[in-house]
Amino acid sequence: MTNNEEIPENCILCNPTNGFHMIDKTADHAPLGFAGLGFAATMLGMMGSGFFTDATMVVSMSIFLGGFAQVFAGIEGWKKGDLFGATAFSAFGLFWFSFAFILMSSGLASGVLGAASAISVGYYLFIWGLVSLVLLLVTLKIGIKAITIVFITLTLTFFLNAAANFGMGIGSLAGYMTLLLGISALYTSLALVTNSVFGKTVAPL
Repeated sequence: MTNNEEIPENCILCNPTNGFHMIDKTADHAPLGFAGLGFAATMLGMMGSGFFTDATMVVSMSIFLGGFAQVFAGIEGWKKGDLFGATAFSAFGLFWFSFAFILMSSGLASGVLGAASAISVGYYLFIWGLVSLVLLLVTLKIGIKAITIVFITLTLTFFLNAAANFGMGIGSLAGYMTLLLGISALYTSLALVTNSVFGKTVAPL
């Protein structure tokens, strides 16, 4: 078969030396990744904004949505050759696992490790903010406004929460920014799903 001939419909992985190409029949991984980020950030933002005070729901969402969902999306992105998605989703998925451990360390591991200090958490969030800032600049090349907005709010979330842990008294502002991050990520996720199902732009991105 030459490159100009039609590839068989049932040919998922064909030999490129014979003129075949890979046909990707897997679903887009980005909606799951943004959903994981959105659910975890929304619950964290609600806690930071004073909607509730206990961290149980935040830890649960951080592990099972922010963590697992984004890592799964990152793995699928890697399979598709999406370097940005694979890196961002996997890295921030692992962030949520580490964040959940920090929240739990005051109870589960305090006798062994000691609870994390506000200053150490501040530096932790600041470094993540720098990583997010670089990825934000990369999204300008991608050209999807909704993703850029997610990374703008993500970067501000890291820096504002870092500042709050450094004692700058902006905890409520950081909480509302985290909530805005969650909402924007959930919108992006649902917009991608909706547009894909309808086969046209129903929700603008």
